Amino acid sequence: VREEADALVLGPTITLQSMADSADLEAAGLSVLQQAAGAIGSRPIRSLATLGGNIASNKSCSDLIPPLLVLGTTITLTSEDGDRDLPLDEYVAAPDRNALIAAAKVPKPDASARAALERYSRSANDLALINSALALRLDGTTIREPRLALGGVAATVIRVSEAEKALEGADIAHGLDALQDGLAEAILAAIHPIDDTRGSAAYKTDIAVELCRRTLLACVAEDRS
Repeated sequence: VREEADALVLGPTITLQSMADSADLEAAGLSVLQQAAGAIGSRPIRSLATLGGNIASNKSCSDLIPPLLVLGTTITLTSEDGDRDLPLDEYVAAPDRNALIAAAKVPKPDASARAALERYSRSANDLALINSALALRLDGTTIREPRLALGGVAATVIRVSEAEKALEGADIAHGLDALQDGLAEAILAAIHPIDDTRGSAAYKTDIAVELCRRTLLACVAEDRS
């Protein structure tokens, strides 16, 4: 982990257990990444698995990619053509299999930033069936710059722009019931999971909606108390 003025730079070979235990992540206000890394598998698995490997595998059920996406992570790729930086969103949508991940740069959140992660799996050490990550800023009681990512509902982790639009500018002082309903409607319109051995499309949709509600509540709970 290397600290810069406005970001933390994570090397690709940092293990997930090291991330879960990282005092640097906690000090930078990035404890949601500690939570995500600590939720993956068992301790022996986390002690071998790496950040670069998790990103490069680009699994829909990845626990790390959703929070990295909503935090605005940029990755550095290295290849025979040299190094280049690009937003993680772009890599997830179209991974470059001829390049290696050399670093992940995560911006440090400011005092107005909030982030939350929720996941559902069939057992404690299982891959997530569905996960949701939300990051936003609170301007007083008004939500600004919401970024919502869902895993397990498409071929890769996705940003849900429709839900972000439903949250942008909302005033939490006016109550959360209508906001949660609007969020649910936006998610229902945006996602189209498939039936497979891990669950039906309807089941996954219900879980996705509930997890997104929980991330919203987690992000604003402290400021409404």
